Amino acid sequence: MLTFLRAAARIVAVVGTADAALACKIVPPSPPARRAIMAETVVVGKVTGFENELVQALPHPGVKEKVGFKVATIKIDTGLIVAGNTKEIRIGSIAPVKLDPNAPIGAVQPIASCRHQVFELKEGQELILFLAKHPSGDFYTIPSGTPPVDLKTEQGKKDLESVKNVVAILADPIKALKSEKPEVRAEAATVMVLKHRNYPVLGGEVEQVAIGADENTLVLKALTEGDWGIQNARFDAPPSPFQAFQSLNLTAKDGWITPVIVNAPGAPPVDYGMVQKDAFMKWLDGAGKNYQIKKLVPKTQK
Repeated sequence: MLTFLRAAARIVAVVGTADAALACKIVPPSPPARRAIMAETVVVGKVTGFENELVQALPHPGVKEKVGFKVATIKIDTGLIVAGNTKEIRIGSIAPVKLDPNAPIGAVQPIASCRHQVFELKEGQELILFLAKHPSGDFYTIPSGTPPVDLKTEQGKKDLESVKNVVAILADPIKALKSEKPEVRAEAATVMVLKHRNYPVLGGEVEQVAIGADENTLVLKALTEGDWGIQNARFDAPPSPFQAFQSLNLTAKDGWITPVIVNAPGAPPVDYGMVQKDAFMKWLDGAGKNYQIKKLVPKTQK
């Protein structure tokens, strides 16, 4: 993800006449189920209107200059992941930043923040919204790579089911991890690892904290019960055990040795994911038997 953000910044710097908001669109959206894992808040709601005045707020932590946010009001139909019994929510989107095409080459011009999704909400839309609380403003934002899902389409209705499934796992992970079905256990382990290893979507420093021992044992075992096929490793693919494994970022300090892949001439290509799965299972029985998954949490400000 960081690679895409850096690329967007370079494009804005080089193409002086470009709309900065367009550059942010190169960040590809993740599948809806993955968006639900990444999000702090997930709601199903309808856009009922917009505030007349832009709200001035910092685009993200570490920036000193405020920008204008266009704020929409959303009537919540279902709060899938939300604190309390909120019936309405405010969502701010950074107002489009237009660059001056007549500015001298090299002149400093405003750049839109790519940490907020470039997505224009419209009154009457019925959406699944994946949100993060703005760190200083009294509203939520749509982080980059997590656009809303339009519920008026057939695909949107299917996506709602996948999102609800993720939400159910997050609500009671131990229940899912103890399911009688191995595929359910593997899915639950995948969701929980990706949730624990997810960086704050709007940035900020993090620290690593070990998860509970019982959950740790269940998750590591359940990961080995899923399909690690390389076809599931794409960013745009639904959450997979192989993606979860990759997010652990195992190193030699954990006793992990990355297996060497050799493709013999004329033979079918080796499935890298399945080779990793075999190595992971052996690692769990040996050097990784005492391994603890650590979740990323916002660093406490002193």
